[in-house]
Amino acid sequence: MVDADNFIVALDVGTSKVIALIAQVTADRELDVIGVGKSPCTGLKRGMVVDIEETTKAISAAIKEAENMASCRVHSAFVGIAGNHIASRNLQGVIHIRDGEVSLDDMERVLENAKTGSVLPDQKVLHIIPQEFSVDGQYEIRNPLGMSGVRLEGHYHLITCGLSALQNLEKCVQGCKIGVDDVILEPVAAANAVLTEDEKTLGVCLIDIGAGTSDIAVYTHGALRYTEIVSVGGDHVTNDIAHVLRTPLAEAEQLKVKQACAQSISVKREEYINVPSTGDRAHRKLERHVLASIVEARYGELFEYIRDQLKATGLIDYLSAGVVLTGGAARIEGAVALAEGIFGLQVRLGVPNIRDQNNGEIVRNPLYATSVGLLMSGRDKMLERRVVATKRPKTLAGAEGIVQRLRAWLEKYF
Repeated sequence: MVDADNFIVALDVGTSKVIALIAQVTADRELDVIGVGKSPCTGLKRGMVVDIEETTKAISAAIKEAENMASCRVHSAFVGIAGNHIASRNLQGVIHIRDGEVSLDDMERVLENAKTGSVLPDQKVLHIIPQEFSVDGQYEIRNPLGMSGVRLEGHYHLITCGLSALQNLEKCVQGCKIGVDDVILEPVAAANAVLTEDEKTLGVCLIDIGAGTSDIAVYTHGALRYTEIVSVGGDHVTNDIAHVLRTPLAEAEQLKVKQACAQSISVKREEYINVPSTGDRAHRKLERHVLASIVEARYGELFEYIRDQLKATGLIDYLSAGVVLTGGAARIEGAVALAEGIFGLQVRLGVPNIRDQNNGEIVRNPLYATSVGLLMSGRDKMLERRVVATKRPKTLAGAEGIVQRLRAWLEKYF
C-alpha cells in the first residue's frame, strides 16, 4: 500500500454508520473517488459521541475498507460534525476605515469586531462565513478590498460547536491513528455537494435527513443565512414503526427501507405487507397504508417544524429555488411529494454533483452527500494552499503571516 499524502479523505461519522471516502484531484480539478468504506456505528446518539470505543471501532472499520479499495494508507481526514450542541447566528461588525481605502487590516478588524462577545468559553468556532459588506452605505458588496470610504460594515454567519463534543469526536478519529485536517459542519458540506450556485443565489433550503438528526442550511443571494441541527431523523421513524406495529427494531428498519411511503394517500388500500412479530409469534398481514401513515406523521412533523422556523425568520419568502432534500433518510418514497405539500414550494431530491468515472455511481446517492461535500472542502483547501505557495514565500511570520491567512480566506470565499 502507498501513503495517501496526496489524496483527500472524508470521514462522515453518523448516528447509524460511518462513511469514509478517499479521492484524488484530477488535472481539471475534479474528484476521482478511489476508495469507499462504510461501517455500522452504535457509538453516537443524535449526532454526538456517547461511546468512544464503539465509535473508534466503526471509524477504523470504515477507513480500512476504503484503504483496501484504494490500496493506500490514510493519515488524516476531513471530518463532518453535527448534533444539538451546534449553535449559529448572524453577526455584524462595523469599523472606521483607517486610511480611506479598505485594506486587509480593515477586513480583519471588522471580522474581529463582529466576533466580539459572540463565542462562549465552552464553544469553539467552526466557521465564520462572510455574507456581504457595505462601505459608506453602499450595500451588497462581496469583496470591499481596495474600495474608498470611511465606514466598513461586515455581515457574517457564525457557526460554533460544543468544545467537549468536538474533543470527543476528534479523540475517536485520533484513536485510529488518523489526524484531523479540518472539522466541517455537515449541512455546509452537504450543501456544497448537492446545491447549485443558481439555487444559492435564488434562495434555497437544504434539509439533510440522517439517522439521528436532520440538518438545515438556508442560502439566499449566494450566502449562508441560517443553519440548524434538528434532533429528529430516520431512527425516530424506525422507533415509531417498532412501537406502533410491535415489531423488533431491526425488522422495523427493513420495513421502513423496503416498504414505507411518506405519503399515505399514494398507497393503494389493497396493498398488504408482512409484519414480523416479537418473540415466537407469527407474522401478521397488514395494510401498507397503515405503515405509510406512521411514517407520514413523523416526516410531516419534521417538515412542519422546519417550515415554521423558516416563517419565523422570514426566510421562506426568499426561497425561489425551493427546498432540496438529501441524506440517507430522504430517499424514502413520497418524501419529496409530502414536502412539496407542506412547504408550498418546489422540492427535489439532491444527489452529489460529482463527475467521477470510477465510483461515481456509488457516491451519486443522497446517502453520500455529506462525505462528498467533505471531499470538496478538502479539494478547495488543497488548491488554495497551492495558490498561496506559488504566489508568496513559504516562510512568513508575525503580521505578514496574518496577511497571508487573510488573503487565503478572501481567495476561498471570493
